[in-house]
Amino acid sequence: MNTKRTFANSILGRQRGVTLAELVVVMAISVILIFAAALGIGTFFRKYRELTAWAELQKDALDCLNLIKNGVPVGNAQDMEYYGVANALNMRLLNTTTNSSTDLRIIPPTDKGLETLDYAQFYLYDGAVRCRYVHRGVQVASPLYIFPKKENLGEMIVDKFLFTKVNPDQDVLVLQVELHARVKTGANRYRSVKFTTKMAKK
Repeated sequence: MNTKRTFANSILGRQRGVTLAELVVVMAISVILIFAAALGIGTFFRKYRELTAWAELQKDALDCLNLIKNGVPVGNAQDMEYYGVANALNMRLLNTTTNSSTDLRIIPPTDKGLETLDYAQFYLYDGAVRCRYVHRGVQVASPLYIFPKKENLGEMIVDKFLFTKVNPDQDVLVLQVELHARVKTGANRYRSVKFTTKMAKK
């Protein structure tokens, strides 16, 4: 019995506690690891927000070009029409004496194939692509925000929006459209996109 007690006491006697220096070292290493992890997580979420904003910029810019090409929807659900380059009866570059302009007016076709007072006009104003239109002789009360969307005006900016007539004929048949835009991803940080495409009447 005494032998067992002596053996247990000898084991317990050889154990020693953690010194203050060891505790401080462990705590310092833990703080460094937590700080490094926090930095990594912060960087990950910052990059995620940047890439998400950039992807949204690209999507909205492409949607804008597709609206100009295929047509902006006008009218109501029962009387919906699309005014765009693809189905235009006539196109005109406005406010210019050259073959390039930031302002394009599209005249839609009519049942009789004649010109009408209706139109859709795409233009650049204050860093945004806008569209005003007349449908069935009635002008829209407020021009549409095509790109960027109204809720993204503070974050996205259009730097260049230009139509250039490509065909040699007097009438505008084929257009080159340039669209350069950027999105704010942080303090004085931006990501940008540049698109150049051609559109033609059918």
